[in-house]
Amino acid sequence: MISFSRISAIFTISVLCALIIAAAIWGTQSIGTQITHGNMVEHVHGVIQSMSVDNLLEFKTDSGEMMRLDCTKRCLTELAHIQRHINEHAPTDVYYKLENNTFVAVDVD
Repeated sequence: MISFSRISAIFTISVLCALIIAAAIWGTQSIGTQITHGNMVEHVHGVIQSMSVDNLLEFKTDSGEMMRLDCTKRCLTELAHIQRHINEHAPTDVYYKLENNTFVAVDVD
């Protein structure tokens, strides 16, 4: 027969592990964008409407706001992915930053 003290220890260890795991998940989510994209990067969700020849994305956010984002550097390596999102009207996450009064798309997923 298992004693009360062993049951209490198992319960305490289980709760402690759950709290540590929850803290790790929360911490990763809160700094995840900074880890992958650097500081000063914002995130928006919506649908890409179009992409012009000069690599400007027309983006409609979930709130209905239209944004124009300049696609440079890492964003340009994802052109096939971006085109698929345009063709399928797929929900898209865009990570961007403000440079010289222009929204610059850092990553499109």
